[in-house]
Amino acid sequence: MSLQTVTFKVSEESIAMIDEIAASRQVDRSEILSEALATYLADHENLLADLEEADRQIEAGDFVTHEEIVARYEARIRGAKAA
Repeated sequence: MSLQTVTFKVSEESIAMIDEIAASRQVDRSEILSEALATYLADHENLLADLEEADRQIEAGDFVTHEEIVARYEARIRGAKAA
């Protein structure tokens, strides 16, 4: 994998926090930022996959409506009060 340099602006407070993390782990700032970016990208991929799965479930009618959830919890509350 080839690497490219990317430049962007970050607040002084963020840089201080990044440097603190880097120092505690005995790595450089670049490694912390690379890990953070990789984590963000993986989370984004997971979000997209979850949204696709949700769309599939909606199209299949495999979900519970808000009204059904409210009715279930109201029934539980009534049952708990009766006990």
